[in-house]
Amino acid sequence: MGAGAVGALVFVGGPVAQADTPTPSPTTSSESAQPAKPGKSAQDRLAKRAKRMCARADRVEKRVDRLVKRLSAGPGTRGSVQRLQKRAATVRSKDAARADILDGQVRIRQSRLNTLKLRQQNLPKVDKWCDSHGFRDGSAG
Repeated sequence: MGAGAVGALVFVGGPVAQADTPTPSPTTSSESAQPAKPGKSAQDRLAKRAKRMCARADRVEKRVDRLVKRLSAGPGTRGSVQRLQKRAATVRSKDAARADILDGQVRIRQSRLNTLKLRQQNLPKVDKWCDSHGFRDGSAG
């Protein structure tokens, strides 16, 4: 946080009686600007982040595929939406409040499934981008 911002925070936090004192003008000297870390340009930092993202892309794709498969499976598979729906239907006659809780969990799980399907559609774009920018083979960065 720059000196001007700290001054503004101190000024705003002060008593109301000080409100009629003049506010200091913001400094335009180079001292108030924070220099970038030596040897690290924004381009270098972005390249490093892109390289890490591309290194994770295959693992993320496998994990998303596994989760979509599980959530989309039938009522015999633990963690599937259908299994939770079946459980809610079974409990409904005995305990309506518990069934409502399970229905909420079904909605959350269904929402997560939809999100994962969107990610599943976008991951090939990430792979293509990584390949086209040379981050897949480690030559860039």
